[in-house]
Amino acid sequence: MSRTRRSRTWRTSCEKEAVELARQAGLRQRTLSFTQVASVLVWGWWKQPQAGPSALARFAGSLEVTLEKQTVACHLTERTANWLRALLQRVVAQVVCAQAIALPLLQQLGAVLLEDGSTISLPPAWQSVWRGCGGHASSSERQSQTQAALKLTLRGDLLHGQLHGPHLPEGRRHELASLLHQQEMAKGSLWIADLGYWTLTWLQHLSRQGVFFLLRYKPGIVLWLHHERLDLLSVLPQVVGQRLELLVDVGASQLLKGVRLLAERVPAEGVEPRHQRIARSAQTHGKPINPLVWELAHWTLLVTNVPQTMLSFEQVRALLRARWPIELLFKLWKAHGLLAEWSSRQPWAILCEVSAKLIALVVQHWFVLLSWWDDPHHRLSSVAEVVREQLPTLGHGLCGHLPLGRAIRLLVHRVGGGCAIPKRTTRLSTSYRLLSLWESGLT
Repeated sequence: MSRTRRSRTWRTSCEKEAVELARQAGLRQRTLSFTQVASVLVWGWWKQPQAGPSALARFAGSLEVTLEKQTVACHLTERTANWLRALLQRVVAQVVCAQAIALPLLQQLGAVLLEDGSTISLPPAWQSVWRGCGGHASSSERQSQTQAALKLTLRGDLLHGQLHGPHLPEGRRHELASLLHQQEMAKGSLWIADLGYWTLTWLQHLSRQGVFFLLRYKPGIVLWLHHERLDLLSVLPQVVGQRLELLVDVGASQLLKGVRLLAERVPAEGVEPRHQRIARSAQTHGKPINPLVWELAHWTLLVTNVPQTMLSFEQVRALLRARWPIELLFKLWKAHGLLAEWSSRQPWAILCEVSAKLIALVVQHWFVLLSWWDDPHHRLSSVAEVVREQLPTLGHGLCGHLPLGRAIRLLVHRVGGGCAIPKRTTRLSTSYRLLSLWESGLT
């Protein structure tokens, strides 16, 4: 998207749609316009994620808006929370993407879609509205933190940078019930997710749509080889580093046919961390350790419907590692944007803060796409940090001291050096690994 079009998109979201949605939410315009309220809350929490009403009132001065902290606090109501959630949905509906990232291995696919979810715990008083999972926590404190929660669900395109979501269902709602699964994916796309998304009916749906999938194998799922049930442990390689690839049917009723099963024996030092994670998970959920899960930790097991002619064993493994960027995005939003922290104890004020911060973080991602996305070795956290540092320039555009398009150009121009991941001689980063695997495949 061009900078001119980006500024128009921004104007539409910040002004016209904000006003329309505010009226639908039942808000009344008094001393401040709806646009001013949205700007103070969204850009204020973007600039200073830990800001309380006093800090937001001071930030308002940079937008030439005079406010008292009591005025800010009075705006953090149920109607404002509903308004900001509606505005968030309008913002995430904007189709914003960048030029395809310069990795030929990814460019042979229509899109590389990474899907995941992350939980935001809420005060226990909210459990009647936003139910959490509860769980079998080992301590009453941990359990109280899981009684009420939001689940942040997101699908990101590693190739073009486009975000689908984020959406905010209640914490106990399963990932496959997210609004994301009402959105069709383009034929030829590759969808990558973790074990929480493992359902045969969903994978069968993707196959019928012409969408490729890539996941780890879920222990206990029935496999068939040459129309006979496969005893997986009997065929897995026993030598560290040895690999196995089979074409299998998946599911007790063989719903998925012709799926590639890829297996590789893991060194002992790689098995121990897996065993520790399995033990922690069993303890957290109050369940005994599954012996099959414990034994299969000795192998990396993947399933995919991507043809071998398109992706080799090593390329499939590298692409599964490429799921890490969406984890980094959640980490960036929580650690830098303080998405799971808030300055108030009032329930509706907390929801106002979460929604406003999410709007800011989505817009921040737009600037990452505009400024640095075509470099496959960009460091997401560094680009986002520089963008946030340039918010005063954006403020001049919002106040009319500069044309908004020019303010955006200046902001993007200042995202300069120091944002790229250097190439290491050992333990290549994911981007360099994906590039090297394509180059080696051509020789």
